[in-house]
Amino acid sequence: MLKEEGKGMKERIIKGLLLGAMLMLCLALTGCYVPPDDLGSAGDISLDGNHYQSIAPRITPSPTPTHTPYNPSAVTRAPEATINWDSLGATATPGIQGSVSASTTNPGGVISLITPRPVTNSPATNTPKPSKTTAAASSLKVGSTGDDVRKLQRRLKDLGYYKGSVDGDFGENTETAVKAFQNQNGLLVDGKAGTNTLNKLYSDSAKKAPTTVSSVTNTPRRTATPTPRATTVPDTDVYLEDGSSGSKVRTLQNRLIELGWMDGKADGSYDGATEYAVKAFQKRHDLWDDGVAGPSTLQLMYSNRASKTSSPVSSIGETLQEGQSSDAVKAMQKRLKELGFLSGSTDGSFGQATKAAVIAFQTANGLKADGKAGSSTLNKLYSANAKNAASLNSGSNAGSGVSVGGYQTLREGDSGKAVKNLQRALKNRGYYSGSIDGNYGSATVAAVTAFQKRNGLTVDGTAGPATQRALYGSSAEDAYDTLRPGDSSSAVRNLQYTLYELGYYDGRVDGVYGDTTEDAVRAFQIRNDLSPVDGIAGNRTQQVLYSDSAIAAAAAVTDYTSLRKGDRSNLVVEMQECLQDLGYLSDVTGYYDDATVEAVKNFQRRNNLTVDGAAGQETLRVLYSDNPRTAY
Repeated sequence: MLKEEGKGMKERIIKGLLLGAMLMLCLALTGCYVPPDDLGSAGDISLDGNHYQSIAPRITPSPTPTHTPYNPSAVTRAPEATINWDSLGATATPGIQGSVSASTTNPGGVISLITPRPVTNSPATNTPKPSKTTAAASSLKVGSTGDDVRKLQRRLKDLGYYKGSVDGDFGENTETAVKAFQNQNGLLVDGKAGTNTLNKLYSDSAKKAPTTVSSVTNTPRRTATPTPRATTVPDTDVYLEDGSSGSKVRTLQNRLIELGWMDGKADGSYDGATEYAVKAFQKRHDLWDDGVAGPSTLQLMYSNRASKTSSPVSSIGETLQEGQSSDAVKAMQKRLKELGFLSGSTDGSFGQATKAAVIAFQTANGLKADGKAGSSTLNKLYSANAKNAASLNSGSNAGSGVSVGGYQTLREGDSGKAVKNLQRALKNRGYYSGSIDGNYGSATVAAVTAFQKRNGLTVDGTAGPATQRALYGSSAEDAYDTLRPGDSSSAVRNLQYTLYELGYYDGRVDGVYGDTTEDAVRAFQIRNDLSPVDGIAGNRTQQVLYSDSAIAAAAAVTDYTSLRKGDRSNLVVEMQECLQDLGYLSDVTGYYDDATVEAVKNFQRRNNLTVDGAAGQETLRVLYSDNPRTAY
């Protein structure tokens, strides 16, 4: 009995040793090559009659047809991993990742092996980092203008976020594009291009705008339709510049109009408007933007690679005036804003504020100040030598003193002593013939209206501060507190209404000194030869504004530069345009030639003037008046 128990104990010890030996053998052979003959059809491993199930990928046999005997010394050990001896309670052992389990139903145990991931020890490639773009010192936002905005728009366009014109004006479309970029790239979405946004935008990691892709079919990407090549491609081996004229210039202008860079009708004269449009085209295409249409510019312009633009940058061959709304007006407003004559909205609507800005520009540049943007005004506006508002600044503003409110505005339905004084002054001037009863009725309205027409004031029949100042002939030696953008008071309201009466202001008379008020003050300062031209209503500005000597926006210009045969200038263009409108002249050339002499003579005959063919003071005064006689 003891002998049999000893024998059983011996057999259990031997089996334990064998099991331990097999486990140690597994440790030694982990990661080694296993000959194909030892693999079952399901990837199982059989060693010494024991069965081991493998869940690792099958090892592809060597393509060599000859069987290679197993050689432990030639085995390449796999990278170190971790083994978890769950059923044996062992600690993790380097070399194997997996688990070993033993149970009563499987005395030999089942070992599950998981092939470890290969570890790559090769050094990482030093990929060069994209160069960091230095962001602007301050953020770009709505209202910003200049080359930095133009660069921003071009980059947004490249990434597919911006579809508008690269015009250097940060407007609503640019803000929307910036917000879309920020949202796509995980940035703070505020529409402002600050340091973080600009650094991301100009980096190689900037994400492009998402495109919608069908999940059902792979629809080919739509190819953009190229810009059509110019119908007539002229000789491009020429240089067209300021002063050039003829059919080649007309063809160039027609192409610029076709591509959207200009608005109007080609006239064959290469002037400021044409030069400005060519410059904008060159900037868009990264050409040397000198405004000269040379071979490289012309070849690109007449090709199907020429870019179109959604809004013109200049206008030609047309007259823009109050009441119009168009892209041409919007382009003009942008240029006026660029030169400092307009700080309000560039909405494409020619209102009173725009008219005041045009008059201010005309006055500053020696043009007829009538508020109409004809060829001479537009050509000067878009030229390289156009004077801006800042160039007129000189001197210093006078000091301020005690605040004086000005005159009380009187209108139909009012009554009292102030109305009596108004009626008496109108009667003394010959405008009113009714009774001095202190009641502002229709007769008083008619008298005020007549007075306003005669003095170049806004004709509305309401006697505001400017009307009363002109009527009473005040010397306006009062002292005024300085009013500036951001102020809000009754004094600002009085300022606004006076500017409205004089034809400079078309905004709300709300007592808030905003952009439109600033524009109107600046235009008034230029028209009345005040300095500095800063849009701030200082003491001197208000003294003139509330005096009887204040010049209204639409006041007639009485001093003209005489013109004669042989002259060549914008003033000749302006005169020829008037003669053409009246039917005396067919072509506007800017040159006082024989045809112009004959046109002037015919005009002089029809209007009972001295017939000498020279455009002197009297001839020009009648020509530019409200009722010159036409040729028919």
